[in-house]
Amino acid sequence: MIKANFSKNETGQIVSFEMTGHANFAEEGSDIVCAAASILAQNTVNSIEELAGYQPLVDIDDGYLYVEVLSDLSAKQQTTTNILMNSLFIGLRDIEKEYKHYIRVN
Repeated sequence: MIKANFSKNETGQIVSFEMTGHANFAEEGSDIVCAAASILAQNTVNSIEELAGYQPLVDIDDGYLYVEVLSDLSAKQQTTTNILMNSLFIGLRDIEKEYKHYIRVN
């Protein structure tokens, strides 16, 4: 099972997320749940880099991804990052609605 945990700051903005595990919906290479979650997460990191203009802190390994927003961002970078992180949360939550035995979002 994939577990996606989001952390928020005191103002309610998502400041980090951690994804662990494997969906095990299907064999490797055919697992649509894993592929969907992975693509959403990777696209979020790439979009932060390109649209917000900075590299978030990233730790990645097999079955593990941790992403943390930098703390010294401009207002525009914060707004862009907040939209992208919330979009990731919504996307993963929607996958969870359909495949609740394979992914959990907190």
